Amino acid sequence: MSKKLKQKDNNLPPFDKHKYFMDKENSRNISKLFIDYDGEVQINPFAKVHWGKIQHHALNGSLYIDNDKNYGIIGDTSKTNRSVRDFSNSVVGNIKKGDVCINRFFYKEGYHDHVKNYISEMRKSPFGERDVWFTHVNMEHKPDKDIAEAFNSTWLSSRIDAVAAEVRGIYYSGEQKQIGLKQYEDIPCCKLDYPYINGLDDFVSELDEFVEDGWGIADHQKSYGGKDHTWTSIEIIPLIVTYGTKKAKQGQRGELNEEYTKRFPIIEEIINSITSLDDCLWLAVAKVSPKGGNITRHSDKGIDKMNAGIQIGKTARIHYCLKSNPKARFELQDLHGNTNTYYMKQGEYWYMDKRKPHSVYNNGDISRYHMIFDMKITQNVLDRLIIRHE
Repeated sequence: MSKKLKQKDNNLPPFDKHKYFMDKENSRNISKLFIDYDGEVQINPFAKVHWGKIQHHALNGSLYIDNDKNYGIIGDTSKTNRSVRDFSNSVVGNIKKGDVCINRFFYKEGYHDHVKNYISEMRKSPFGERDVWFTHVNMEHKPDKDIAEAFNSTWLSSRIDAVAAEVRGIYYSGEQKQIGLKQYEDIPCCKLDYPYINGLDDFVSELDEFVEDGWGIADHQKSYGGKDHTWTSIEIIPLIVTYGTKKAKQGQRGELNEEYTKRFPIIEEIINSITSLDDCLWLAVAKVSPKGGNITRHSDKGIDKMNAGIQIGKTARIHYCLKSNPKARFELQDLHGNTNTYYMKQGEYWYMDKRKPHSVYNNGDISRYHMIFDMKITQNVLDRLIIRHE
């Protein structure tokens, strides 16, 4: 196929649907422009604009690079009607045939308006302006957001990849009413109002003695504690990870380890304040080492087959702080790419959206212990969550 296609004529006007072959060397050079533009905020290696993608889009007529290589755009008009889904797998908008869909772009300093003008040319049609979609806006990269917002676009929601927990925004510019984010799905993390339970220090000390060298790392979490393995855990109700179709990870509830619940009745007391062991789909105690221990940034979206979400019948991730210190912090990126920092104190219950990127840093002198569990959302929990958030 490529032999029938000629090299690009750089004198073509913007948005000429010109398909052309780009050799590997030139594709690599163009790829580097996109990668340099993305910089450190591009943390998913598989989402980088590699040379193969450049070559693919050139062959399909969806790549434009200006003559002096000061800006470039990957985008096209949609050939079909299709829906757009966000991090929760909910439909947030509907692309029409003929809408302009911008996938990626780069621009050097001073070339913001050139990108804007090119996309404006793409919008033109004999029947008026086409609607525009930006489907992969890096929400932690201001230059990305600046382009989408230059068209008075409406942010509908975001996607979150399961590899490196990048937040990619979905923006729409047009006159059609779109669905947008489901109610309450924007809540990143929230303290819940439940009574304090006594005896936590004794429980932690006795648990440490009981477990001894049994603190470990589940197979699906081995990379979270960094190379020094500063994060370990024990599973009381394990998450059994299997592989379904297309090698997709699936999480299933394992059997309750009664050795722990019989030895430490306080475990069930903590759980019963908010739910029951029967309604826990996963239950563990996690330990983060002091003086620099951390849980690296990740999303639990990839193995989430527990139907997470802030609705009755879905599941919520709860953190219960058993023991901590003022220098242990929890960070979570929200759907807008903002970093939210939380200091969770002993005896507090916290809801956190495990699908959103999160990490832990312990710079204190003692280990941080949390009981973490996934539970079915009830009306009582939903009411408390909404009241606390509002």
